[in-house]
Amino acid sequence: MISKLKNQFMQTAFISTIWVLVLLTFTGIEKTVTLNYYWHIIGIGVIFGLIFGVCYPYIWHYGTWSASINVFATTALNFLGGLLVVYLFSVDMFDLILPFWWAMLLLNLGLHIIAFYFYRNQQNKRLAKDLNHLTN
Repeated sequence: MISKLKNQFMQTAFISTIWVLVLLTFTGIEKTVTLNYYWHIIGIGVIFGLIFGVCYPYIWHYGTWSASINVFATTALNFLGGLLVVYLFSVDMFDLILPFWWAMLLLNLGLHIIAFYFYRNQQNKRLAKDLNHLTN
């Protein structure tokens, strides 16, 4: 489990770092980037790697919490990580979206509830299919 989570962290962090660099290339937000901003990009990659490469797989595949705790934990991680990523990307953008934090939190919670129940429904169908094949 640890090696799988480590590999997922490395892959997610690398891909998200490349993704942020592509976004910066196409948006042209800053033509000259300071050396300090590269650390922001690496920080964004690490945050994505921790949330989507370690925390989400652990909570959804290995964790034993109830459904409501899973949903609230992932919502909190996603919301706080998202705010931190936006702050690292652009302080001006962070100041622009901060007044709407409650709407982002409610949207985040709603989408996590929908995604959780869709995921569990698909997982239950797959397990039922596997069990039915065992009886035949």
